[in-house]
Amino acid sequence: MLTALLLGLVVAAIAVELAFRSFWQPPVWFTELQLAGMYVGTPDGDIALQPGYRGTLQAGEAAPVTVSINSLGMRGAELGAKVPNERRVLVAGDSLVFGYGVEAHEALPERLAAALQAGGLEATVGNAGVPGYGCSHAVKHMARLDPRFSADAFVLCGFLGNDAMDEVSPQRTVYAGLMLSGPMVRLVHTSWRARLAMRSRTALWLEAWILTYWPSLSPIMDLPPDPEEEQRRAGMPTEAQQHAGLFLDVIDENKTWAAGTPPAMPRVAARLRTALQRALEVAGPRPLVFVVLPTVWQVVEQKRVAELQRLGFAPADYERGRAQTRWLAVAKDLGIPAFDATPILAAEPDPEQLFIADGGHLSVRGNEVVAKWLATELAPLLR
Repeated sequence: MLTALLLGLVVAAIAVELAFRSFWQPPVWFTELQLAGMYVGTPDGDIALQPGYRGTLQAGEAAPVTVSINSLGMRGAELGAKVPNERRVLVAGDSLVFGYGVEAHEALPERLAAALQAGGLEATVGNAGVPGYGCSHAVKHMARLDPRFSADAFVLCGFLGNDAMDEVSPQRTVYAGLMLSGPMVRLVHTSWRARLAMRSRTALWLEAWILTYWPSLSPIMDLPPDPEEEQRRAGMPTEAQQHAGLFLDVIDENKTWAAGTPPAMPRVAARLRTALQRALEVAGPRPLVFVVLPTVWQVVEQKRVAELQRLGFAPADYERGRAQTRWLAVAKDLGIPAFDATPILAAEPDPEQLFIADGGHLSVRGNEVVAKWLATELAPLLR
């Protein structure tokens, strides 16, 4: 009788879990759970994509897309050994390069391969994009992939939307195949409830309900501040003011968003410089280009001004394109060819359609536009 009761409870628990996985839509702040199993720790202590991972990703209300990671740990089809006279280009970056919200063949790397081919230049273009990366992480990934991919040229993409903040996230780890950073790292280390919620949709629903209606009982509220994280973010805007990276357009180089903290812009530039210097070391004599990718808020002026006002910033203190100018200047000072995709996107008849609904990631059309433009810049270097 007891055995039957226990078996019934186990079956019921499995049924409830399957029901939550099938019918419950997690809050938007849990959307990355779709990618559970996609991340893996690397021997050098970093984070990369799990070779052989297969899954789906749904960005907002858009149709789900398939995600397949090949044996090299890159999104896309399997790549064989490099053959004589084959050109290979490695495109590194974050979720924009990865192709968040679009299929692999619609993402920037594969569209770049098609655009190069249309211009008479055959090249295998590898997708080294990993969601959650900043520039320094992307460069480390370039170095890991290069011995097996054997690149002839590199394209490093910097994203204005969140790269600056990803660079100052002090702790990163993999748990249940998910990339966690900052407070979430400490949360899974200290709370069995958080660890359970990462693995169970039923537990996650319960924690989401508690956080919404009874927050004082949530383990998140008991998480103490991290002095290291606070120090690295010192002088940056609050989390609520970081949207789209628009604070990077601040005119005053010495601007700080908290009294007694060091200016943010020099530190952002210094981190970018360090990443680009390392990228030069990885590339050696091979061509390396740096590409700045914007959000819709950097492309559409009316949206930029409205968003600055919503964030509590005075638009007169922020100059459109100032961030791109700073980032390009760092690259050019190091002798790296650098390009800004913002003018190309802004010149399109309906630039808002070049982004998916979240405003940060490129749509199918947006990837196509950037790829065709980038191919014209890259082709002379490859030839």
